[in-house]
Amino acid sequence: MRSKPFLFEIGVEELPASYLAPYAEQLARIFTEECAQARLAVTKMTTAWTPRRLVLYCEKLAERQPVTEDEVKGPPVSIAFHNGIPSRAAEAFAAKVGQTLDQLERRVIAGKEYLVARVMRGGAKALDLLPSLLVRVIRKLRAPKTMRWDDKPTVFARPIRWLVALYGARVVPLDLDGLHAGRLTRGHRFLSPGVISLRKADYDALRDRLYRAHVILEAEEREREIERQLVAHGARPDRIDRTLVRLCANLVEWPSVVRGQFPQEMLELPEVVLVTALKKHQHSFCLYDDTGNLCAGFLAVANNDLRDEELIRSGYERVVVARLADARFFWNEDRAKKLADRVDALKKVVFQEKLGTYYEKSHRVRCLAEYLATLIGRDDLKPVVSRAATLARADLTTAMVFEFPELQGTMGRIYARVVDGEPEEVSAAIEEMYQPRGAEDALPSTVAGAVLSVADKIDTLVGCCAVGLGPTGSADPYALRRQALGLLRIIVAQGWHFSLADLISTALKGYHAPQPDSVAQQVQQLLHGRMETLLRDEGVRYDVINAVIAPGWNDASRVVATARALMKLLPTPEFQRACTVVERCHNITRDAEETPEDVRPELFTHEQENILWTHWHTVHSELQRARAAGDIPAAVALLAGEFHNTLHTFFDQVLVMEEDARLRRNRLALVRAIRTGVCQELADLARIVFEGEENARRK
Repeated sequence: MRSKPFLFEIGVEELPASYLAPYAEQLARIFTEECAQARLAVTKMTTAWTPRRLVLYCEKLAERQPVTEDEVKGPPVSIAFHNGIPSRAAEAFAAKVGQTLDQLERRVIAGKEYLVARVMRGGAKALDLLPSLLVRVIRKLRAPKTMRWDDKPTVFARPIRWLVALYGARVVPLDLDGLHAGRLTRGHRFLSPGVISLRKADYDALRDRLYRAHVILEAEEREREIERQLVAHGARPDRIDRTLVRLCANLVEWPSVVRGQFPQEMLELPEVVLVTALKKHQHSFCLYDDTGNLCAGFLAVANNDLRDEELIRSGYERVVVARLADARFFWNEDRAKKLADRVDALKKVVFQEKLGTYYEKSHRVRCLAEYLATLIGRDDLKPVVSRAATLARADLTTAMVFEFPELQGTMGRIYARVVDGEPEEVSAAIEEMYQPRGAEDALPSTVAGAVLSVADKIDTLVGCCAVGLGPTGSADPYALRRQALGLLRIIVAQGWHFSLADLISTALKGYHAPQPDSVAQQVQQLLHGRMETLLRDEGVRYDVINAVIAPGWNDASRVVATARALMKLLPTPEFQRACTVVERCHNITRDAEETPEDVRPELFTHEQENILWTHWHTVHSELQRARAAGDIPAAVALLAGEFHNTLHTFFDQVLVMEEDARLRRNRLALVRAIRTGVCQELADLARIVFEGEENARRK
């Protein structure tokens, strides 16, 4: 099949930096899907982007669809013709396949004669298919926020200003709401002398032509250029923020680094304030001396060629100095009042309309933190977590946090320690209460911080669910799933063993929920889902997840520890032998009648019943000790050892499904007791799946 290269460019007003890579990924994926639907073969696809363009290039795109001959079955001949006269069914079938009745064939299929048509499909040219295909691709692209412009039906993140669509040397006749594709692209908004005419679909030529027009097409190349210039202007390579480099590379088409200065007295600000003001608000890089201390300077990435470098530098310095001057004013102003004196002001700061103020939330969190300290056996932490919970939200009333909301908690720690002289453990817990803020964020490093963070998160989860603000489908406006996952990660990292149900029940006492049982169930379901997420993120197999969660997951640390241990034991023959113990018990009781919970030894009539029951009592006690010690390999060894043989001998010699109802029910109760006991003390091993298990397990 012959093919040609294809080049497609969507030219836009400047896109938000965070939209670019997702847009490019979608562009490649949707175009591939549409080509597959249109039966156009495509190979060697490349995407690139700048703030003003999305580019897709295919080295080979088939010139036309493949031609296939399909056999289409019609109605039976007995229905198609009556006394040799065509029926409406025959005529309708002929019209459907675009043939005359004389062209139709007859074929015996499964002993019955049918009308059959041979239909040629495909063969459409790519140039004929691409216009509508590309319109569908553009309209399927999604962004967090989109807009309409000029009353056009297409929605996009920013107005689309030009389109390039070249198939070989020919322009694809694409019409998007009156905007026609051509071969003209544009260089840098300010530095390019004019439009650029492309002769054919050639990615290397596009990249070179754009470079001469002051546009570096590939994001990776812009990142390398930014890093090179940063180092040339005095940045330490080990202190360059790569995340900020990627952001800046998506903000500019022609990066030029300029070095600016700010007054030395600004270094009196806490480092985190300086870094936040420069990096997050001005997208500028901090400078450090040889000892690792901040310098009174910064590096900014301009989207220009620095022909008038002094003018550009002074513009950056004017904005940066003004921002730092504001921060310095806030710093001096805030230190005039202690955090403890700000707590009452939280009575006027609303946490959530239906959940009251932050003052009320702080009280609930303090009570929960004290309860949790007792729960984990650390009553000595009560004074620390109580004080930290009281002060933790007070920085919300400071001017610094009002101006830099991302510093909430961080400024609380600084003000508590530096200004108020609070103990280090109290100050650290104030900041760590907010951790983890996201999936990649660090967990609290102190026990007090961990206690406070769990208390705060469980209060939020319970409160939001109590007033109907829980997550629904993909909507989770209060990020409760993230908070639930963070809560579980902290508990597991600390190795705490307590009932999550008890913690939820205690948290509910801080609210007046009309249906507390329903709220508790909703929170438990939310945590259950995040428990599965946590285990999946650790690489735990789905069947192992099902096995360890089945007995209950109230003790999160135990569930995760068991899953980790079972993953290591999976390849061992001992583990497979242990699984057969539970599997055989499960198979025989799965569809059996309900039985009494208690086993009655006086109804035993076979010696192997007594042997199995006696052996199980011993193994059960040892399983309980292994569980208490967290020794999963020892628990598996107990099942895989002599008890495995005892159980199999029992099944070989004793008829469990005895006709005598009393004996049958008692034997089923015995088998169920073993299955339930193993499940409670270890995991539901009947859920583990082995490759070729039907034969391999029995050996």
